[in-house]
Amino acid sequence: MSTATTPRTAPAGASTPATSARVTPWHVLRSEWIKLWTLRSTLWTIALTVVVLVLLAWAMAASANAFPEQFEGASGSATIVYTVLAPGQIFGALVLVVLAALSVTGEYGTGQIRSTLTAVPTRLPVLWTKGVVVAVVTFGTAAVGTALSLLLAGAIVPAMQPDWSDPEMLRIVLGTPLYIATVALLGFALGGLLRNTAATIATVIGFVLVVESVLNLISWKPLEWVRPFLPSSAGARVATPEEFLDMSSQMSQQAVDLSPWAGYAVLVGWVVVLLVAAAVRLRTRDA
Repeated sequence: MSTATTPRTAPAGASTPATSARVTPWHVLRSEWIKLWTLRSTLWTIALTVVVLVLLAWAMAASANAFPEQFEGASGSATIVYTVLAPGQIFGALVLVVLAALSVTGEYGTGQIRSTLTAVPTRLPVLWTKGVVVAVVTFGTAAVGTALSLLLAGAIVPAMQPDWSDPEMLRIVLGTPLYIATVALLGFALGGLLRNTAATIATVIGFVLVVESVLNLISWKPLEWVRPFLPSSAGARVATPEEFLDMSSQMSQQAVDLSPWAGYAVLVGWVVVLLVAAAVRLRTRDA
């Protein structure tokens, strides 16, 4: 003999299974911040960048200390400060390009990007927040390295202490970390497009160190319209005194003479174009 049973119903006050929390830009940003700092390469790359900037500044100050007569009438000028910071601008940027590239290509290499895009199905916020995190970290790193470089150089050669009354001084000092961080963002954008660490790093370093240098040396009329719009050469103008810009224009003929901020805008334009291309690929192609 069997007894009739009735379906068991949930109590009126019981809740339904918890749904996933709504993903907000802040959540994505926080996640990307944590992911960057959990990479073992992050601290090493940051430390290496600061060391490179400081060592290059020390080398410039130590060599300049042997010829004190060159500082007569130019003590603390933007030109003198630029000689301290210039070597670190390019080499510091290339070191941080590695960090910027790894921040996006690393997930493609391990397959973690699939989990990330599952959590953020709209996809594009992942790219934007990664870019923000990279920009903040690289600018902060370059700013610390620049400050330490100036302090060390000024301690070795007092004439290298910045004279803030110089109208170009603020642009040179702040332009240095700004340029370094933007070149790193160039590597980040290219990494988002290529999705391969080795290819990204090789492309950026090869273009900046080899291709741009060769194009600046070749004497050919059409290249006079190309040289002003090369990303690194144009962007570096924001951290270069007018005296050196005039010398560069005389040595490398250019059809367009960009102002420091116009040159920086060219570099930003390269970053924007590559970011848009990376965004299109992210939206239209699977990871």
